[in-house]
Amino acid sequence: MIDLSNWLWPGAGLGLGDEFTRPWWYFSLLLWLLVGGFSLLSQRHDPRAGRYWLFFVLCFAGNMLLIAALDAVSFYLGFSLLSLSAYGLVIHSGTAKARRAGRLYLQLAVLGEILLFCGLLLRASAAGGRFDWHSWQAVPLEPLSLTLLLLGLGLKAGFCPLHWWLPQAHPVAPAPASALLSGVMIKAGLLGMLMFLPATDALMQQWAPVLLVTGLISAFYGVLAGLLYTQPKVILAYSSVSQMGYLLLLFALLSLTGVAALPVLLAYVVHHGMAKSSLFLYAGMAGEAAGRIWRQALFWLAALSMMALPLSSGALVKTGLKTQLAAANLPAWLDIGVLSLLLTAGAVLTALLLLHLAAQLRAANNKQSNHTVKASAANSAGRWALLMALVSALWVLPWFIVQQWQLAWPTLAQHTGLIWPLLLALLLRWLWYKFSRQLPAHWYNRNAPALYYSLKLKRLYQPVSQPQRHWPTITLRPLERRINRALALPVVPFTALVCCVLFGVLLLTW
Repeated sequence: MIDLSNWLWPGAGLGLGDEFTRPWWYFSLLLWLLVGGFSLLSQRHDPRAGRYWLFFVLCFAGNMLLIAALDAVSFYLGFSLLSLSAYGLVIHSGTAKARRAGRLYLQLAVLGEILLFCGLLLRASAAGGRFDWHSWQAVPLEPLSLTLLLLGLGLKAGFCPLHWWLPQAHPVAPAPASALLSGVMIKAGLLGMLMFLPATDALMQQWAPVLLVTGLISAFYGVLAGLLYTQPKVILAYSSVSQMGYLLLLFALLSLTGVAALPVLLAYVVHHGMAKSSLFLYAGMAGEAAGRIWRQALFWLAALSMMALPLSSGALVKTGLKTQLAAANLPAWLDIGVLSLLLTAGAVLTALLLLHLAAQLRAANNKQSNHTVKASAANSAGRWALLMALVSALWVLPWFIVQQWQLAWPTLAQHTGLIWPLLLALLLRWLWYKFSRQLPAHWYNRNAPALYYSLKLKRLYQPVSQPQRHWPTITLRPLERRINRALALPVVPFTALVCCVLFGVLLLTW
């Protein structure tokens, strides 16, 4: 622990003092290193690589700072640095679509910063002007500060209905940037909720069922919306909305289980960060996997883990989620049987979405030219090696977290119970294509209404162009011509004329 209160503000400090932030920090560091190595190879010939690395390093610094922060001000500084620097990664390509997505992202990021800042001011005032976590944990939450913090941090976390920027930013950003956006950056909002909103608070326990239902809505909405798009990175973005819904559900369970769901939440964070980063990186170079089974196997290892294939990290966290839900102290209007059924239906839909993603990736591969694949083949071996390391970490790391927290591993019966949702999804997918069912074309790839409102907002704060005033002009050209003609007369007559004029003036004034 580094105490900075003598140098900065009261309670300022950095450190990894508990069993929760330490694995979160190491997991984030590992993901940044792997994706950073991938970026070194993929951005080698990019003329804008310098700008990319500037924002990459700033995002990395902000992410590491907010995890290690022991006070609210340090967290806010890291959070702001991460949020604002990510704008440079979103608009990296410089296309019109990237600028539109970047505009929406920046507008919502600034809105989230304002809401978070107001919530932090209220919490600091209630804590007597102190900013350290221990002082804040002892102060009960108030409805206004809780609302502001949930909205400000939720805009970064990206769960429904605060997800508007996610499906716009992911498709336009470079593949490594998308991997980091979904893998670690949106988790900053969840980490802030864990830091600022203690699960043992009485108000949090009252709001927990509402957050649980919101998480379920986000989980289903993300999957159903993703099925209506054909761009792989948009599908992955909506998948992130869905998975953040499950993480919000686990966050709500912290207040209903006496913090027993904390290790499951941490394992889920690691699982989703590794899996989604792997899928985004694969989507960025899927054209190189055509005809190579071992490269395509990396995609399926990551996808099957997210489908909760037995013995995968996805099966581990989904089993832990159901176990914590069964042990939660739920209100009477939330039936555990209905919730378990909804979780099973969510598993089927998640598998359907990933099968849909596989089909769209295959279609995208067929459209790519051989020239594009050969142009990137020089450094492809290193990128595929890094992707292999990331997929390996996906299948291994969550199990170490379970062992560290001394949790009971899922039994074989629990694992086998997870196989039938996957089989049902395969059957539904086969039946859909067997009978060539298609929704109306205008249902697919629709533009988000958020872009329209983003443009309206831009026009509101743009300076209004003032109309130019057209002053009346006095034309002196005729007078100038007369003077020139007069000056062009012979000297003697002109002199006589002037003398006559002067003599007349003298007579008049006599």
